[in-house]
Amino acid sequence: MLAGGLLSALASLVIVLPVASADPQQQCNTTVGQTVSQTLQSYLDRHPDVKQQLTAQSQAEGGSNNVIDYLNRHPDIRQHLVDLANKCTS
Repeated sequence: MLAGGLLSALASLVIVLPVASADPQQQCNTTVGQTVSQTLQSYLDRHPDVKQQLTAQSQAEGGSNNVIDYLNRHPDIRQHLVDLANKCTS
């Protein structure tokens, strides 16, 4: 059941993320040298639709509204967001 929930979360995120990354200029407002948590929080602040989706998924699992905690519990989703956030800073 947990695997099904994780698969559902990943599928939802994959659908939302391409829309969130539609504006490459907006995505490139990341500062080089930030910690991973700062990078993720900055990305989520610029993409409230992604943050809302992740918050809803965290709550559906019985978690809190803390998206970073959710991403720490799901490293595959976290890494995908880190990759998107750092896309233009490397």
